[in-house]
Amino acid sequence: MSEVHRLTDIQVEVTATKPYCWKVSLLTSTFGASTKMGLKSHVIVFIFCLFTLSTIVSGKRKKGPREKSGRCRGWEEDLRSNLTAPENITNFLESFNDSISTLSPGCVQSFSLNVSYYNLMKLMMVLNDEYDDLIPGTRKQIYKWVEDIYTKSSGPYEMNTMDTSSGDGGKDKGKGKGKGKGKGSWITLDVLNILGRFIVQAPTSTFKGIARGETSTICQLFNSSSDLLDKLFDLKPVQARILIEGLNACGNVNISEDATIAKLGQLTCFYPVKQLNMLNNMALKSLQTQLLNCTRNLKEIYQMLVANVNANDLTAEKVKELGASVVGLKISQVSNISKEAIEGALSELKDVKGWSKGQIKVLVQKYKETTEVTAKLLKNLGVLASGLGAKSFGKFNGQELLDAFSQKDVAESSNVMLPVQKKSIMKAILDSVNIDSVLESLPESLVPQIPTDILKQAGNINLEFLSKDKPWNLGQSVALINRVKNQLNKAQDISKLKTAAKGIPCVLIRSLKPDVVKALANNPHVSIDQIRCAASKFFANKKLNQGDYFRTLTKAGINEILASYLIFEPTIPELRDIPMSLCSNIVDLISQANISVLPLKSDRRRDLFKYVMECLKLTASSLTEDQGASLGSLVCEFNAGEIKTLNKTVFLALIPQLRECGRFTEEQQKALRETITSAFPPLSAWTDDELILLDVLLTVLTRDDFKSIPSNDDIKIALEQILSSHKPSLDMSSDFSSLYWKFFDILTKKTASNRKKRASDCEVTPTLMQIEALREANNMWTVDQLGCISIEDFINSLDTLTEVTSFSTEQLIALKTKAMAAYGINIDNELLASLEKITLGFSDEEVKKYFTEPDIDTIGAISNYMKWANNEYSSRANTIVTNFVKNRAYSNLSSTELVGLGYFICTIHPDQIKTISILSYRSAARDIGNKMCPKVEALTALKVKAVETFSNIRSWTGAQLQEIGIVAAGLTAQEVPELSTSAVSFLTPDAVSSFPPNVFSAMSSEQLRNLGPENYGAVTKAQKEALSPMQLIALNENIGGVRTTSGAGAIYWNPVIMLTLLILSLTVALH
Repeated sequence: MSEVHRLTDIQVEVTATKPYCWKVSLLTSTFGASTKMGLKSHVIVFIFCLFTLSTIVSGKRKKGPREKSGRCRGWEEDLRSNLTAPENITNFLESFNDSISTLSPGCVQSFSLNVSYYNLMKLMMVLNDEYDDLIPGTRKQIYKWVEDIYTKSSGPYEMNTMDTSSGDGGKDKGKGKGKGKGKGSWITLDVLNILGRFIVQAPTSTFKGIARGETSTICQLFNSSSDLLDKLFDLKPVQARILIEGLNACGNVNISEDATIAKLGQLTCFYPVKQLNMLNNMALKSLQTQLLNCTRNLKEIYQMLVANVNANDLTAEKVKELGASVVGLKISQVSNISKEAIEGALSELKDVKGWSKGQIKVLVQKYKETTEVTAKLLKNLGVLASGLGAKSFGKFNGQELLDAFSQKDVAESSNVMLPVQKKSIMKAILDSVNIDSVLESLPESLVPQIPTDILKQAGNINLEFLSKDKPWNLGQSVALINRVKNQLNKAQDISKLKTAAKGIPCVLIRSLKPDVVKALANNPHVSIDQIRCAASKFFANKKLNQGDYFRTLTKAGINEILASYLIFEPTIPELRDIPMSLCSNIVDLISQANISVLPLKSDRRRDLFKYVMECLKLTASSLTEDQGASLGSLVCEFNAGEIKTLNKTVFLALIPQLRECGRFTEEQQKALRETITSAFPPLSAWTDDELILLDVLLTVLTRDDFKSIPSNDDIKIALEQILSSHKPSLDMSSDFSSLYWKFFDILTKKTASNRKKRASDCEVTPTLMQIEALREANNMWTVDQLGCISIEDFINSLDTLTEVTSFSTEQLIALKTKAMAAYGINIDNELLASLEKITLGFSDEEVKKYFTEPDIDTIGAISNYMKWANNEYSSRANTIVTNFVKNRAYSNLSSTELVGLGYFICTIHPDQIKTISILSYRSAARDIGNKMCPKVEALTALKVKAVETFSNIRSWTGAQLQEIGIVAAGLTAQEVPELSTSAVSFLTPDAVSSFPPNVFSAMSSEQLRNLGPENYGAVTKAQKEALSPMQLIALNENIGGVRTTSGAGAIYWNPVIMLTLLILSLTVALH
């Protein structure tokens, strides 16, 4: 019997230019032993054809002439042309006024430097009006454009039609004499007024240049009628410090006088604390009036203003007189104000901004001692309403609650509430108020709390309703879109959508018309997965209608492509098919795409980078400043070797782009450190200029590097500014520990040197001022030093200490010990709640002693820490949960209580989890789904509850997967394949990363290719290793990998992958 070999599931069609390779098809066939030689011959021909095709696709083509950079599109091209036209630009700007805020950074970068003074002045006036709505990158490029006009050319030229009626506009229109770039010498008073708010985009060296000497530009500005200082709302601390020092150097300016303070504008928000004691009563009143216009944290200034206030003597009238500075009172001072004074001053206190959690709790507690707070009286509390607990909110009438939260200041209070408080409010409202009525008046901060199942019951969901900019979460957006999906057939209809647009699934995008898809892709709220689907739809449609689409592409055709599409498509071979004459045009488009949204080690990132460098014939070592700027986010793809070869001047120019990269590989970080230390002056000569310029790139430096950097006030302020703009809970891409160490070192050494030596067991005693200034850097204190905090300073700094995310277990125990000393036997539920994370430092015995009857507010305040779910804390967690539930059945727990339990729910026995009410779980599912239970048994039990609540897994929608969250990771290998292919993209990244490898590998190829880019980034190495080659190929499609299916239903195989798969299969057939 002859041996039979079967080759299945492969169908390949190859088209090339050689006649003998015109078409090669290998179909599902059965080959007998007698046909082996024939098969081998076919294979050889086939492989040769593949090789030929691969060479054709990837080989170099004849180079065409390069065109001038074309970053402006549509109305932007008209703007660029009109800027250099001989006539004035006023009429043009009026006709495009609505579009100005969408001006792209790339377009500004291509603006001519040969512009008239009049056109420059008029355009900058319009841009200043739109400043807040401009893209941050556009603001930076506008500043650089104006700088280049004055430093790289002879300045703007004059026009006969110039309007000289605008104040100082007609004088001193400096022509940019000299090369003062980066030093501020090019910025005359006239130029400064032209720049307006864009001056904030200047480097610190430029600020120093305009603030140097008695006749500096800042002195001239202050003595003019300009109101520019009133408008610098995004001024940075370092910049403000320089300008204030510049004003102090002016011959006729005294910032301690009330008339001068009234003219400081936004500089008032940075008033030097050391000079406050020099102010007389008139100056103090002027200062407090000006401070009302500030949006930054003014706690330090206010603390100094009220430092000597005797709280015991404060009457209601005196409290009112303190005005906004009342937030500067310490917790101990607020505690000493009489309850009568607080009640009498409440009408003023409720409007004050900047209260800490501790202050609010004390104020509300004292008010409750004089008044029984009802829902109707919530309006009296205003922003202080967050001081009420979930237990109180749960007792209120739903309609009255809704009415109260319709008031602006009460609504604002919900911004700082805990999840358990928000859930209690929403439960009370939804239990008694129709959902349609709720949607009309619910404050934005509570909108994401509406469960999707209840949202589905609303009757007024239409395009008009969704045109309102409400902060829908992703699950809500999916549910809402499902209600209006049949109304999204026109571009003008889909353009009405605001945040809800992110709920449009890929399956719907594939069914939309091209112009509708483009309108959707232009929505700023769409996800990166939606962009991927839109790109696939766009290019599939183009290739279907125009077979040789890329080879015949024109400049007009490129203008139809959205930059964001190029993150994923077309493939590199297709990009190489684009005529070489359009190289710069397509590169301009690629450089505007934010490729950093792709995973760090995505092949697509590096492939795009290599394509652009080859297309433009660039190398890292020969790169110029302008060429580097044209690369956009592609500079993030320089490998370690390329970073080291960059010209130092070019590297310095690229720093603003490199700062936006987010993450670097370990090799890149080492190369960046090496290049930084060689391109800049010696570390010992660094000033705040280097720190502010590098910003997040400072994280590549070592602690030893920071030891060499000077430790002065300028460095301290620069570090404080950088650290305050990178919150540890939000920015996990870089390690700021060395910056925290340096900031800690400067602050503590400076204070220690100013403090008299005294006899004490504590060599270093953390003070209130230090603790509040250090914030997250408080994690640098040793255990012994934390134990040396005074009782008063501990009480007054508790709000700050509880916000530190990186305390070790030992540090938390030290703080717990200090709490015991501060509060002793008086520790009650209220105090336990205020300790928050510090409660993790309690021992088993202490938990049993103090957590005898924890209420929902105590639980809700401490339950957001994953450590409670770890085995190390299990006995303590069990004690807390048992004492909370007491003799009640778990089936009686409300949705508010389930939300309040947080990570404690992971410690409940699986059998008890299964008894939780379906109604309660459904309402609390989203909050529960945000907590990853490390215990498999608990996760499995919650999954069982999810299946029981949301019925058959096959029917789970994207909205439901968003509600279920991480709990979906409890699915088994048998259950995962049941998930709908169209819904898997709505799995949360945390759920995806939590699937055990054997469960993740149970996904079908179709499911894997529909996970989406964000979920792809969550896939672990172990999960990838568990996949088959075909599954891995499908998974890679999420980040611009070879697409095995397209919207048109055609099949495209990359020659290399096709050849690999073919040889693997034929190995079996031929042997």
